[in-house]
Amino acid sequence: MNLNFNTSKIFFGYGLALFPLLLLIGPLFSEIFLISIIFFSIFLIIKEQKYDFLLNKFATFFLLFYLSTVFSTIYNFYNFDYLKGGIFYFRIPLFALSIWFVLEKFNLFNKKIILFFIILFLIIIFDSLLQYYSGKNILGYEILKNRISSFFGEELVLGSFIIRIIPIFMIYLSMNSLVGNKKINLIYVLVISLASLIVYLSGERTSFGLLILFFFTLFFMVKFLRRFIIYLVISFTILASIIPSFKTSNEIDPAKRMFNKSFDQIIGKGEERYEKHKKKLFNKVYIFSHDHHGHYVLSYQIFKDHIIFGTGVKGFRYLCRNKIYILENNDGCSTHPHNTYVQILVSNGLIGFILLVFSFLYFVREIFSCKNNNDIQTSFNKYKVSEAIAISAVFINLWPIIPSGNFFNNWLSMFYFYPIGFYLYFKNNNEKQIN
Repeated sequence: MNLNFNTSKIFFGYGLALFPLLLLIGPLFSEIFLISIIFFSIFLIIKEQKYDFLLNKFATFFLLFYLSTVFSTIYNFYNFDYLKGGIFYFRIPLFALSIWFVLEKFNLFNKKIILFFIILFLIIIFDSLLQYYSGKNILGYEILKNRISSFFGEELVLGSFIIRIIPIFMIYLSMNSLVGNKKINLIYVLVISLASLIVYLSGERTSFGLLILFFFTLFFMVKFLRRFIIYLVISFTILASIIPSFKTSNEIDPAKRMFNKSFDQIIGKGEERYEKHKKKLFNKVYIFSHDHHGHYVLSYQIFKDHIIFGTGVKGFRYLCRNKIYILENNDGCSTHPHNTYVQILVSNGLIGFILLVFSFLYFVREIFSCKNNNDIQTSFNKYKVSEAIAISAVFINLWPIIPSGNFFNNWLSMFYFYPIGFYLYFKNNNEKQIN
């Protein structure tokens, strides 16, 4: 019995920390772990009769969202490949509930996991800087579209990956009381600052914006982390000023991409030929860019015919080429609308959209509630601080005013629900302490 417990603790307890590595290696390994932890958790929940993990307001919310997803997908049947994306989506919310259960059962937050994260960050940082300076990474992947991608190759998601593992790393630091103390550990400051620098160098404007939002939200909520975050900002600013200066070529200029290019795209510089058939917002600007603006205009055209139940998980990509929706020059058509809220509005209709907006407002409320709780604390409470970090991690995933990836993409969905499991664990533990 003890052997089985230790084996499960090693596989699932450490597996949760290793999960980002599985996502880096490939979808097969992460999917195997996801299915394994779900079956393990449900089996023990039933065996030990701990039904609270499945019968609660969060599970009910997940169920409602899943039902809106699967109903809209079945109602708008296009082909089986499109259908299975909606039907099997239930495993993603179950993943979050399973994380909660495993953390509750094993409570594994030791320093070995911190060492793993440091090694993972350092490898990615070294590989990214190698690619940034030499043009190729360790595996021979070359720079694409003037953007570094490290081990992700043609997938330009390096910044997205880093921004979603920094909060998890900080949770493990918090649970070992290694952040938030009066004495600042410069090693952790440097590692996180370098990781943030890679997000900046990757040229992923969405990821860099979310990185700023994450630290701003944490700074607002937790007084015990403010000094740590100030050190991070100072360290990042110094690194962002020094590191690019050693590069002889200005072929990759993150500052130019982040700010100059963003401004040009918003005002439509270079896109004047399209203005006859695509009106700007207030006749002044595009929403993020000409291409994004096209996605949203086309999404609205499709939504008007599928207001209540939406078009299904992959309905946008199926219908955007339909002659009754298609824009001039085939503008706007893509695999997804490139904004989570627009995508849910189109795919799940008003029902799913209302649920998503409700979840965003819920976490806005959680931010203020958490701030009030932390303000009255006289000493560092690792569970309360960790909950704040988890709230910030979920909040940036729900932030509406920003371009985003495909919400129903397995890789991104797993990352969206990954911190939710941690949030549920810390929220439940903190409520127990109050009661």
